[in-house]
Amino acid sequence: MVFNLLLTAVCLGLAVSAQTADPDPPAKTAKITNFFIEEAERGSGYETGPLHIIYSDGTHIIQRLPALKKSTEKESVFNEVGFSQVQLADDKKTLGWAVQVENYGTSYSVPLEVVVFRSGKVLHSFEERMTWNWMFLPGGKQLAIVWGGTHGPQVGDYRLYDVATGKVLSEVWGDEKTQALKNDAPSWAKRLETRSR
Repeated sequence: MVFNLLLTAVCLGLAVSAQTADPDPPAKTAKITNFFIEEAERGSGYETGPLHIIYSDGTHIIQRLPALKKSTEKESVFNEVGFSQVQLADDKKTLGWAVQVENYGTSYSVPLEVVVFRSGKVLHSFEERMTWNWMFLPGGKQLAIVWGGTHGPQVGDYRLYDVATGKVLSEVWGDEKTQALKNDAPSWAKRLETRSR
């Protein structure tokens, strides 16, 4: 009986360490050759499964969502429930995605965060409001995100970020009357607006 309990404890310990072990980072010259999102397990409470990132040197990294938590009387919890809008920069080393989060006041999740991933790790995470759309600019050194609310006609907040530092480089708002960018808006914002239609 004691031996069985000890064996069970050792097996459980091995299983936990195997699930939490970090993979080796990809080689500096390795490029991302493939990525895909698994389907969520039925009844899991998630909208998607993990995100898989595969490199040219054979490195396979799996990004998982945090464990789901339940809301209590004292604390409302808004879980991360899925990955969406996955995009690969044209440097083939930088990947980005939006994170779907449970939302107060809607029956569906909304993308509230954009994550930038490079060299086997998360570089930056951008979170402002709902992510209407986002894109890498050519070269993969900058990304543009348009933020906004979840309901009704609203004006988008367009921001250009430096991928390496995470800093805002430029910001422009849409016109309230037309619900669109003005004619003198920068080209990166106009490109993002076109992609959002």
